[in-house]
Amino acid sequence: MKKATKGEYGYFAGERKRRLLLTLIFALIPAVIFLAGYILTGTEKNFFSVFALVMVIPFAMFFTGFVTVMTKKSIPQDEYERILPHTEGLLMAYELYVTHEKASTFVDAVAICGNNVIGLVTDKKGDPAFTREYVEKTLRGAGFSGISVKLMTDENKFLERLDGMAAHADSLREGLKYRPDARYPDYSREELIWVTLLEISF
Repeated sequence: MKKATKGEYGYFAGERKRRLLLTLIFALIPAVIFLAGYILTGTEKNFFSVFALVMVIPFAMFFTGFVTVMTKKSIPQDEYERILPHTEGLLMAYELYVTHEKASTFVDAVAICGNNVIGLVTDKKGDPAFTREYVEKTLRGAGFSGISVKLMTDENKFLERLDGMAAHADSLREGLKYRPDARYPDYSREELIWVTLLEISF
C-alpha cells in the first residue's frame, strides 16, 4: 500500500510510525557518540561529549514535532468510507491539523471547489470558528479573492454540502481567474488552494 502523504487519508497513521523511528534514531546518535568518546578517552571530558551535547539540540527540536504527531490519529476508516462516495469531481484533502499560536484544529476532511472550501471538524478540542477565519484570511492573503471557508461539525450536513458542490461544480468554477504560482506552474487554482492549506497545517 502506498504511503499516505500530507493531505491524504491515513497520513497521521504513517507519520506517527515514521516520527517514532526517527526520534529513536535522533536519541541514539548523541548517546552513541558520548559512549564512544568515553570508551576511547576514559573520561567524559572530551571533544566527543561536546559534540554529543550539540546533537541533543536537533533531537529536542524533532521531539517537539513527535509529541504533536503522537497526539493525533488518522480519521476512522468508516468515516473516510462514508465521505468518499460524495467526493466525485471535488478536490479533497484529509487530516489537516491547522496550526496557529492562538488555536489549532484538526480538520477531518476538506473539499475545494471554485471559491468554496468546506471542511468537517469532529475534534472537540479544536476551535472551528477561529480556524475558519484564519484559513479564510490566509487564502485571501495568498491572492484567492472571493474565497469562502466553512467548517462544519455535523457530518450529515457536510455530506449534503459535498453533494451540492459536486452537482454544481462546473458553475461554481466558471469564470474564476488566478495568477499561476512559479513554484507550481502546472497547478490549477484549486490545487494551489490545496497547497496553501497544507502549508498552514502540521
